[in-house]
Amino acid sequence: MLGESDLIEFCDLRKRSYLVSQPRRCITPPPSPVRVPSNSSNPISAALTPPSDWAVWNLSQNIEGANDPSPVVNLSSSTPDPWTVDAQDIQDSIDARAEKLADSGPLPWFMSKEFSTLFLTYHAMFTVSLSFNHAKLHKRFVSTACPDPFCGANGPAPEGCVAVFCTSSRAGAALEHYHIPAKDLSPAPPRKKNQECLILDGSYRGQILTISQCSVGKKTAQFTIKGIAITLRFDQICLVQRAQNTM
Repeated sequence: MLGESDLIEFCDLRKRSYLVSQPRRCITPPPSPVRVPSNSSNPISAALTPPSDWAVWNLSQNIEGANDPSPVVNLSSSTPDPWTVDAQDIQDSIDARAEKLADSGPLPWFMSKEFSTLFLTYHAMFTVSLSFNHAKLHKRFVSTACPDPFCGANGPAPEGCVAVFCTSSRAGAALEHYHIPAKDLSPAPPRKKNQECLILDGSYRGQILTISQCSVGKKTAQFTIKGIAITLRFDQICLVQRAQNTM
């Protein structure tokens, strides 16, 4: 049996042989805000003062926020929808297609940007050459699609072509849609007064005017502008028709 002094030494040695558990560490909350008097002359201290809402600290919210990798999305953003097609998109498409066709020669006035805005609200009317579709449309007028003369009900026209339509000659008078090469189209002449024409040449180039007199035999049309009558040849004008449904 151990003596009294040996027993005390043994007990002390046993206590020192065990590891002492460390206190559990917790996330340290943000420090309390440092209040700086409003009349403080130290701008640096004022700038470093944390906002007053730091005094209220929620541990669970902070932890959840730190573990959430989702980005913040502003659903009320005013950025335009890239899938929405507006009038400017159509105009840009018309201009781009027109530039490609302008160098090929046929219908230079139709392919230029000068008149492109008119075809957002008007159909240009054309005659079709004998070489297209076995002369099926030779004696008929066709109208360009609107608001985009290069994209009709049957889809975008192939390069070098124009999207047009006409009334079927069969029973029912349904509309027929075609993609016709520009080289097979010519401006349609007017047939009677009160029809509208796009002026292609002269002082009134680019304007749409109403015919006051029409001579099919002479192939001329007369227009009255501010009391002044002007006469133009059929090759200086193109028959147009206002679109019923426009953007």
